[in-house]
Amino acid sequence: MKKEVILLITLLITISSFAQIQTEKHQSTLNQLNENPIRTYRLYPTINKWYFIKLNTQNGQMWQIEFDVKQTKQLEVPLNSLPLIEKQKEVDNRFNLYQTENPYTFLLLDQISGKIWQTQWDIKPNKSKITPLNNSSLIEGQKEMDNRFTLYSTENTWNFLLLDNINGKIWQVSWDRKSEKSEIIPIQ
Repeated sequence: MKKEVILLITLLITISSFAQIQTEKHQSTLNQLNENPIRTYRLYPTINKWYFIKLNTQNGQMWQIEFDVKQTKQLEVPLNSLPLIEKQKEVDNRFNLYQTENPYTFLLLDQISGKIWQTQWDIKPNKSKITPLNNSSLIEGQKEMDNRFTLYSTENTWNFLLLDNINGKIWQVSWDRKSEKSEIIPIQ
């Protein structure tokens, strides 16, 4: 009789543990889905608490958003009014914005083609600008894939590393306040 009770208790504990593991796996999957939701628009904070950058992740269009608590300065001004890609190539999460050490400079990355734009925003919207760092795709003749490229900040304020997540190629992205001095150099 004692052996049967011990066997029954062991069986119940095993079943309970298995159910708990399955529940934890399900919860982990839900958390991952919530971490990477499909988003057409994203807001990025700036150093100034009253300003944000709104990004259309499908086509790279951006707007400078200004607001205040008194609702006297509500403003949405385009940083670039034209899409950066053709309509048929738009997909959610294609573009991502990266903050640099300069609070007025962001790098905009097309995660599919590897193209990068330097974005300078200013409290005076007419002084804001967006400039391409590379004019051509880094995957010429290759298949386009979602989230192919990722930018990584470095300890050097003026440099990022760009990684092709498919083939492992790396580029040094050097940006400058004067965008004409910015460049992308392949690391061999």
